[in-house]
Amino acid sequence: MEKLDFRLLNSVLEKINNKLDENVNIENIDFSKADAFLFYHNKLQPVKNYSKINLDILEGIDYQKKKLLKNTEKFVNRKLANHAVLWGERGTGKSSLVKAMLPIFYSKGLKLIQVLKEDILNIFKLYSLIEKESYRFIIFIDDLSFEAEDKEFKEFKTIIDGGVFEIPENVLFYVTSNKKNLVPIKFSDRESDYSRVSDILEEKLSLIDRFGLRLGFYKFDKNTYLKIVEKYAQLYK
Repeated sequence: MEKLDFRLLNSVLEKINNKLDENVNIENIDFSKADAFLFYHNKLQPVKNYSKINLDILEGIDYQKKKLLKNTEKFVNRKLANHAVLWGERGTGKSSLVKAMLPIFYSKGLKLIQVLKEDILNIFKLYSLIEKESYRFIIFIDDLSFEAEDKEFKEFKTIIDGGVFEIPENVLFYVTSNKKNLVPIKFSDRESDYSRVSDILEEKLSLIDRFGLRLGFYKFDKNTYLKIVEKYAQLYK
């Protein structure tokens, strides 16, 4: 079992307190008025004209569609579901697949809240707005990644793990990234002595381990690409 890093936790809590002390007010939101929201600079804003993605238009990712659809269905039905990372090539439908869940499940109380990377530490304040709601909230972080020496990934690990703060039962994280492990593992990391390599790998892989569902997206072959072009041509003609 992983030891709780109290120094890291205190650092995160201090940053959170600083954010809470800012003169920024989050007003109560009537979640019945919208299905999609943007959490930006400590403010939750409804997005009424969000892009409604049709799941059927997404080609070449049938396995990924099936897995995320099943996971989301469990979540809206108040069954055990996993936080998800959708990683891989750009332009392969990662973000679109997450967005496609909303038109399917909004009638069952699903809401989608997009959070930008720079607002990650404000998520605790977001919890206070949504934890007592009867709706089910997917917190969507698009194109998330950390550099090799970026210590912010430790802070996000504390957030996704819960720590002394329990993630509300009605919250699930869906994250997209172009990096499989959210943080790169350099070749130089493998050149150290064995014990150091083990520590480095364990530290860098510990964040991705918080996500029970990990879906890879790969470059399309020519036939799949042509099918995608054809579908979009039919959609917009």
